[in-house]
Amino acid sequence: MKVTVKSLAQAAGVSRGTVDRVLHNRGAVKEDVAKRVRLLAKELGYVPNRAGRALAAYKTPIKIGALMPSVGNAFYQEIIQGINDAQREFQDLGLEVVLKEVEGFEESVHLEAIDYLLKKGCKALCLATVNTEKVRDRVNELYDKGIAVVLLNTDIENARRLCYVGSDYLTAGATCAGMLALTRRDKLNILIVTGSRNLLGHNLRIKGFEEELKRQNINYQLVSIVESFDSDIRAQQVTFQVLKEHPEINCVYIAGAAVQGVGAALIANGKKDIFAIGFDELYSTKQLVSAGIIKFVVCQQPTRQGYHAIKRAYQAVAGQLSESVPDFITDTIIKIKANLDH
Repeated sequence: MKVTVKSLAQAAGVSRGTVDRVLHNRGAVKEDVAKRVRLLAKELGYVPNRAGRALAAYKTPIKIGALMPSVGNAFYQEIIQGINDAQREFQDLGLEVVLKEVEGFEESVHLEAIDYLLKKGCKALCLATVNTEKVRDRVNELYDKGIAVVLLNTDIENARRLCYVGSDYLTAGATCAGMLALTRRDKLNILIVTGSRNLLGHNLRIKGFEEELKRQNINYQLVSIVESFDSDIRAQQVTFQVLKEHPEINCVYIAGAAVQGVGAALIANGKKDIFAIGFDELYSTKQLVSAGIIKFVVCQQPTRQGYHAIKRAYQAVAGQLSESVPDFITDTIIKIKANLDH
């Protein structure tokens, strides 16, 4: 027999209005009552009527905010594609996504963007943001106010959030080191070109990389770490300068974006024995791998990240999630010249 709001209300010993408020996260309901209703809904197999939900959503749309440091950074366009996919799928259920795009990783810019999304009336946020004390405090403050925050693509240390959706950066860094261990046994003099020290994901890629090099007993020296701020122009400039100052460098590890800029510096440098590795399957990156300038890249399924972050934020506002929401970790995929198109 189909479970309805009426039968669910009878089973829980509450009114249909109370059940409706619990299922749609509207209005104040005592926590013990809300828990009882959700538990019974799950046990009895309650399935909401999509047409009814669509009608209710038309009256009370769900607005989700997304913060992307995507200005001048092609990588985030794939995450935005996933965000758009989720918006199309759930738009008849009232989902509206407010996208705020910013440039770079300045703490103040990201804090202003979060405030902008809240002023727009967003009931939940998906944030690809920086790992700084003030941003963490802001996220924790929102969590305490009952606003669902999904950290998207990169996490924040000690942040209270609904969940994290993104890559396992430690594993990604270790994968790069493991691939190096399979191909190189000479001493490695390494230049690391990271995006920003303010991004936890980039820092974890470096940590995982170094930990695995040590575990594999690879003979290496870390010559320098420079920040590109995910700018191809800056990446080209700083990479070329360091390579010029340190001709002993024979390995370049690109821990952030701006792979095209690093590739341009490698071409201009002209040395043929530099083993370069990086991340993400952008058009420019694939061209560099095809040309042999970059030996391989590790990819992280950014479109899936954008989709599942928005989906979970929507489900949180709609009252469709349990109290404990696991992180959503995308696959770590190695791409070389032979499998770039697969």
